[in-house]
Amino acid sequence: MESPGASTAERVRARVRIRRVSVPPPVAVGGFLLLLAAVFFGSYALGAAVGPVGAPTGSRSTPAPPPTPEPAHDPGAPHHGTHR
Repeated sequence: MESPGASTAERVRARVRIRRVSVPPPVAVGGFLLLLAAVFFGSYALGAAVGPVGAPTGSRSTPAPPPTPEPAHDPGAPHHGTHR
């Protein structure tokens, strides 16, 4: 409550403080959320239109070639490195 001896400026400040609490978020926040939703929607729509971009998976894909075997190590060969 307002005190009876409060000046007009103090009463106005008290009302402004009360009004600031009930004010909705700034328009910038709403604009940011709208832009964020538009980016997500655009990304989804583009992905749906283009389709998968990775290598195909499943029964139609060609199998990977088998790995090449490592050459056997000759124990009598000289070492190239600093093994201690």
